[in-house]
Amino acid sequence: MCNQLLCESMQTDLRGLDLRREMLREDEKSFGHGSSVTIGRVTAPLFRRALGIAGSRSSEPHTDEPRALADGVPTSRLIRYASVMLGLTAACLPLYVVRWKYGPISTTLLELLIVATVALYLFGRHQESALHFHRTPYDIPIALLLVAGAVAVLVPPDRWHALGLYRAYFVEPIAIFYVAIDLMRRRDVVRGVLIGLGIGSSIFAVLNVGAFFVTLAQGTFVLGGPPTAIYTSSPEVAMYLEPPFALAAGFVMFADQRRDRLLAMGWMAFLTPALVLTLSRGAYLAIAVLAVVAIVTSRARVLLAAAAIVVVVVVMQIPVVSERFAGQLDLSDSQTTIRGRLSIFTDTLTMLRDHPILGNGLGGYHYMFRGTIPEIYPHDVWLTFWVEVGLLGMIAFAVIFFGLLYRGWRAYSGASGFYRALLWGVSGSFVLWGIHGLVDSPYWKNDMSVEFWILAALEVVAIGAIGKSPAVAPDGVPIPDSRKADKLI
Repeated sequence: MCNQLLCESMQTDLRGLDLRREMLREDEKSFGHGSSVTIGRVTAPLFRRALGIAGSRSSEPHTDEPRALADGVPTSRLIRYASVMLGLTAACLPLYVVRWKYGPISTTLLELLIVATVALYLFGRHQESALHFHRTPYDIPIALLLVAGAVAVLVPPDRWHALGLYRAYFVEPIAIFYVAIDLMRRRDVVRGVLIGLGIGSSIFAVLNVGAFFVTLAQGTFVLGGPPTAIYTSSPEVAMYLEPPFALAAGFVMFADQRRDRLLAMGWMAFLTPALVLTLSRGAYLAIAVLAVVAIVTSRARVLLAAAAIVVVVVVMQIPVVSERFAGQLDLSDSQTTIRGRLSIFTDTLTMLRDHPILGNGLGGYHYMFRGTIPEIYPHDVWLTFWVEVGLLGMIAFAVIFFGLLYRGWRAYSGASGFYRALLWGVSGSFVLWGIHGLVDSPYWKNDMSVEFWILAALEVVAIGAIGKSPAVAPDGVPIPDSRKADKLI
């Protein structure tokens, strides 16, 4: 009898050990590719429960080591600082206009914020021994885009200037993309980035509305060059404000919490007049297309259609707006915007015949529009990529952009709540970006390049979040799903 009991006891112990080994193997599969979860923290309560050992997490001593949160994402002091810096960077995108030099090297306030964010993140993850590369569907085209950009540094005569553009438009924004993907796996960090972007864009909008009315009061308003508070042209203002406008619209229409909807409505109240007063016809066209998308994707189609008609009628009653559109559809007039854009596109394509593969290189495009107006970009985002980073760079970016557009709208249809609103806003941002990009060059400014990659990170994180459905143990600890954990990002 004793021998039988002893054998049964040993068999129970062996089954327990096998169970622990199996759990460890599953955790390694789940978190071995890009995730930074501390395995012991997540699985310890499962081991205790499986082996019949009583205990609770509250009995563990307090430590500054990373803690596994309810969503399985660790945090530490440096990582929390990096998360705050990410939100601050999103808020301060227009501050790239604050510039200075260290010897021959010029930098901006925005660049210092980016470097600080990335540095805090790297030190924090190194401290946790949890520094991993998060895979995304865009890794290969991103690598090709970086290669094309590096080659484009060697093409123009001024390679030092080209290197600065490469750093500001590609290296730093893409670094922020990968850092943001990791940090924003926690929803509170996502909210922090959105709040930062909301505060920064709202202040920027107020400044531009103020500049508009100041020029009206002083009698210095010029219809062909609407005033701006910080930037050098009103289309630049519009291209920066369009993605925040789409994000706000997404939360107004689809937020599942009243607080989020009210905040988004306040956000739109700041952005809408600023966008209208840019008098940017490219922005008007892009927002009109977004309104059609909103009508098609929302259940309140009739209400939205009626609201859109009312808004169009009201806006067209504004004297400066109606004057801005006067005669623009007259193709016989060589001074219209349409004829001007066609002229730039034609001359740019002629230039590209001599350099079809490598283009003109970063900063190498120079064009005198109508013989007097210097243009540094050809007013079309695809032509701009072609002349700046060559055919390879244009194709690589097209794969990234259309991939984001396709995956975002596909995931939106299956999302709900917070992430449904977020995905609509991000996908709507890319719609605005693509439509306005037909007549101008979004991305090709410090703020817009970083803004683009932050939007891309928001989409990747949102899609990962709605594709993750972990079971939850009775004590509130998520049970990792080895089939989905490596697809989180």
